[in-house]
Amino acid sequence: MPKPPQNLNQFSSLLQVIKDLRGPDGCPWDREQSHQSLAPYAIEETFELAEALESKDDLHICEELGDVLFQVVLHAQLASERNAFTIDHVIESITSKIIRRHPHVFAHLKINSKDEIIENWNKIKAEEKKDKPQPLFKTPQGLPSLMTSNEIGNITHKLNFDWENKLEVLAQLKLEIEELEIEIKSKSQNSEAIDHELGDVLFSTVQLARHLNIEPESSLRKTNLRFQKRFNHMLTASNHNLEAFKNLSSEEKEKLWQQAKMIK
Repeated sequence: MPKPPQNLNQFSSLLQVIKDLRGPDGCPWDREQSHQSLAPYAIEETFELAEALESKDDLHICEELGDVLFQVVLHAQLASERNAFTIDHVIESITSKIIRRHPHVFAHLKINSKDEIIENWNKIKAEEKKDKPQPLFKTPQGLPSLMTSNEIGNITHKLNFDWENKLEVLAQLKLEIEELEIEIKSKSQNSEAIDHELGDVLFSTVQLARHLNIEPESSLRKTNLRFQKRFNHMLTASNHNLEAFKNLSSEEKEKLWQQAKMIK
């Protein structure tokens, strides 16, 4: 039976624990995992980290960073078992990349603004990938749709296919809402057409957020949390009696909602 390491604050201890989990006397669940089966957990842990960062709760952030690190080391362990690469290769790869992309820090390149830093970063990144065929839209399939729409807008903006300003995007959004309204009110109630127009509304909303320099995924996540907080306040006012809350009149629920909105 593997013995747990004594110094739990050492990186080597985490490596050993994960190696033991994958070992012959380890955890049956961990032993049967693959890169593919673990992919959803990597996505989930990343979003839980984002939520923790927005909460500004340092203990929560520390915990979620650990969960993300666990995923990184676990994937490296799987790779090492098939002699593909090790965690050392992962660390070397990212360290060399960061040094290479920051010549204004680690070399003698003089840069005078943040815009120049970003421009130079993109040049170096393009040079690194010049011999690799790259699709125009190369967002990961597992990326949330809001983030994908935002990235699509960023890409087409660089190709001068974009609205001139935020008011033009707002006008487009209003147009898309009107088209959605037409389909909803249509006698045919074509669900495919409604789905199409709703998608256009969502896409245009993301493009408006981009023009307002607002990250849509983060904005919606904060709205979700705000709604949950307000709704929980409504339930508290109803003594958490879900059946009683369901039976409140629309006017009573609206009154509770307005009260909840006053809570910061």
